[in-house]
Amino acid sequence: MKTLDVFSTSVKYKFKTRYCSIASLVVFLLTIVAIILPLIIAFQANGFWLKNRMYVETPSVKFMHKYLFIAERDFKTIPIICSTYKVYQKNPIADDCILVKVREIDINNDRQKDILKFEAQFYSDRPIRSLKLLLFFQFELKDIIHKTITSLAVFDYTLPHDVQKIHMIGDLKLNQKGMIKHDDFIQTPNETVELTDHSLNEVLSYNARQQFSAQIINTHVTWKTGFSNDESITITGEIFYLEQLLYYQPGIWEELKWAWIQYLSILIAIAYIIKQLLKFLFTKNYLQSYIVLPWNKNK
Repeated sequence: MKTLDVFSTSVKYKFKTRYCSIASLVVFLLTIVAIILPLIIAFQANGFWLKNRMYVETPSVKFMHKYLFIAERDFKTIPIICSTYKVYQKNPIADDCILVKVREIDINNDRQKDILKFEAQFYSDRPIRSLKLLLFFQFELKDIIHKTITSLAVFDYTLPHDVQKIHMIGDLKLNQKGMIKHDDFIQTPNETVELTDHSLNEVLSYNARQQFSAQIINTHVTWKTGFSNDESITITGEIFYLEQLLYYQPGIWEELKWAWIQYLSILIAIAYIIKQLLKFLFTKNYLQSYIVLPWNKNK
């Protein structure tokens, strides 16, 4: 009659020896090696401790409805100024724009704004030579770093021709200077510098010195050539909000979690090699011991 193997198990041999023997010393030393060697390998591979980490986050961006637009004309002509600020360095300023439209759009219905569209119209008796636009934004980080950042983005462009209509497109990026330490993950008071009390150079300098500062990148400008002082000059634009790559110094628990994974993965391999080595030494009688057979242990 044919038979079928339905279950099997291995026979376990026990090798015993005295406490003060060469076999005990070899087992003790190899056990120490199995514990310490993974630490040395992981540390020498520069992967044991996390010095910094990076992650991608789409911050919640909000236009603060504060702006300053300067359109330079000839050197002897006063520039066109459009702004929500009524005072500059404690001096009153006029708003030369006849129309300003600003709209933020959520294109993917994730309850976060993705695009800022704006339009400004004004009259001028002379052609525009250069543009400078300052937009104030608020960024809110929520995933790992919890911060609310107020910063301004600057768009500066020199026109090569006389134009009547200008359209600009760009991406809004949050620049990071220096790694964020674990102690700085929580929101700290954020100082602001306003144009009402400081000069434009002071505001730009303060913004550039901050750990986080906004920047408009990948700009593209198109225009309609020609100029007529009977028609209004129109400035339109689209600014797209980008994902941000942020880097930080991890905390002690995150470092321990990463270190444990590295240590355990190497420990398993080292322990298997040492176990096979001890099996070879004992079965080949290179280390003196006596064997306890499983069927004789109760005799």
